[in-house]
Amino acid sequence: MTALTERKKYTPAEYLALEESAESKSEYWNGEIVAMSGAKIDHQQIVSNLTVLLVNNLKGRCRVFPSEMKVWVKKRNKFFYSDVTVICDKPNFYKNRRDTIDNPKLIVEVLSKSTVSFDRAEKFLSYQTLESLDEYVLISQDKALVEQYIKREDGNWIYKATIGLESSATFPSVKAALSLNEIYDLVEFEEEIL
Repeated sequence: MTALTERKKYTPAEYLALEESAESKSEYWNGEIVAMSGAKIDHQQIVSNLTVLLVNNLKGRCRVFPSEMKVWVKKRNKFFYSDVTVICDKPNFYKNRRDTIDNPKLIVEVLSKSTVSFDRAEKFLSYQTLESLDEYVLISQDKALVEQYIKREDGNWIYKATIGLESSATFPSVKAALSLNEIYDLVEFEEEIL
């Protein structure tokens, strides 16, 4: 019987130093560094479309960041790269680092087969600990489906699904409405569209 070797636990500072010189992105999960896989074309198209649509709708009100901005979740000791992050207040930077914030108002993740379970469970549980977060959005890349978790005034979350290319999704956290037809512009669905 062979003894298992323990994985090295990294501090947030060690992770951030490694991330600065890394050739690919990775996330930090309570001492562990987890490599991220590259996104496919439809995933990237949805992120691009959504970023442009939100920037155009929120000009002068909020900052919209695609997946290069890290989100620090202090209560869970994690750094994540969300697909789209929206900040409507002054950015609160982690230890004055201008590439990591902890006060998003809206976070969007585009689902892929390899991340769907993690995005729905652990990531959402972690994001819920962010006091500033008012809305968490999951966008399918296989069908025209936008799922939203919207925080109510009492702190509980409600679920809303918008289905079909002819529909529009309203994002109450940032007072914007976007057509799914625009969100999915140039996306080629592998499955039948809802």
